[in-house]
Amino acid sequence: MAAISCDSRIREDGVNKSCNLGFNTVKYLSEVGVKELPSSYILPEADRPNANITVGTQLQYDLPVIDISGLEGPNRFQVVSAIGHACRETGFFQVINHGVEESLLSDLMKVAGEFFELPMEERNKFISEDMTKAVRYGTSFNYLKDQVYCWRDFLKHYCHPLDKMLPLWPSNPSDYRKVVSAYSKKVRLLGVRIMSAIVESLGLPHNKYIEENGFSDESSQVMVLNYFPACPEPELTLGMPPHSDYGCLTILFQDSVGGFQLLHNGQWKAVRPLTNSFIVNIGDHVEILSNGRYKSVVHRVVVNSEKFRISVAALMSMPFEAKIAPAPELVDEHHPALYRDTNFAEFMNQLTSKEYKARGFLDSIRHPDLDQRAN
Repeated sequence: MAAISCDSRIREDGVNKSCNLGFNTVKYLSEVGVKELPSSYILPEADRPNANITVGTQLQYDLPVIDISGLEGPNRFQVVSAIGHACRETGFFQVINHGVEESLLSDLMKVAGEFFELPMEERNKFISEDMTKAVRYGTSFNYLKDQVYCWRDFLKHYCHPLDKMLPLWPSNPSDYRKVVSAYSKKVRLLGVRIMSAIVESLGLPHNKYIEENGFSDESSQVMVLNYFPACPEPELTLGMPPHSDYGCLTILFQDSVGGFQLLHNGQWKAVRPLTNSFIVNIGDHVEILSNGRYKSVVHRVVVNSEKFRISVAALMSMPFEAKIAPAPELVDEHHPALYRDTNFAEFMNQLTSKEYKARGFLDSIRHPDLDQRAN
């Protein structure tokens, strides 16, 4: 495997440019005290967030808040309807009373922070260029393809099957595996509950799309721990670029700093952090399955000059080998199939072969002869 070369484009700021890391992470840049952004992190003017960003000043947007405990009981119909409405209107919602203990969430953020505070050499054990590797520490969005880097480091690893993946995870911090495995089990159950409600809201048969397709037992699950250091010039860069999520669901837990934004009615709006809640967004799989009725919405992350931010995203997808296609029940002469069949391998081929663009994968599998949109 070829080594990833250090970024030699750090502007004059007194930092030693003879970096021997073999890999420039933003945590490293933060630790050595850069005062200006390296040129490789500066976005073209048209792609930059609004100037003069400070914590809490972005246009705020309150997502629909859904009490997910209502799925078990006489209010299930109302909760399913609320989830369906959120999927149609925004593609995002927040869930409360989700069954994941506050103590576990606190422990999760603790071990996440401790990992990113490990010595550089310890974190770098997991650096890899291989985007399919079961455990990978990296920086930016797609470091090898990005034309401009993002102000973000991450630790990404597979969680299913847990017994095979767990021994590959970091053993430092000492309780990382214990805490994150407990969390991954809880969030997986939550994801199955939410996906079942989404299928029900579309009027699709549960057994076919949850049980037979393997979502309940064999769905892929990836955990991504994100670290966004305080940035010396946040108005020039992003923590993550505009993108939609491949897969069915992303379940996000974040600290109180904020920075997560979605594109709503043509405007970037900051999602207000709600204590001990999860942000849930549907991904490309659900847009395809719903034949465009539900939308995989573009979102991004902005950074700030005052505080670091940590978030943990659980991404749930259909099994890697599964075929993804519009549900036949949602296709007719008035609603032709908007997308052709696809699978995870095709997505990975696109991701590793070119710079990622917002909704680029969905656009690539959309039937080119269809001007109509699903109602």
